[in-house]
Amino acid sequence: MRKNIPPHPGRSHEEIALLLAEARNNERLRCAGIISGRLDALAALIATQRLEWCDAAELLRQEASHIDNQAQELH
Repeated sequence: MRKNIPPHPGRSHEEIALLLAEARNNERLRCAGIISGRLDALAALIATQRLEWCDAAELLRQEASHIDNQAQELH
């Protein structure tokens, strides 16, 4: 539900909407960087330990579960 909030003095609704969109995009970029780093670390672990495919798959499942749990904590 959207509330009618008066704009910040000197800023229009459009300017505020643009600032919010930019903040959302920045947060998405930050999250993508974190996930990318996690995947890179997992790939390095799999390669250095020469894990079998089933062990690598289990490692990925555990990481997916970890990410899901973190997302649920935010809601």
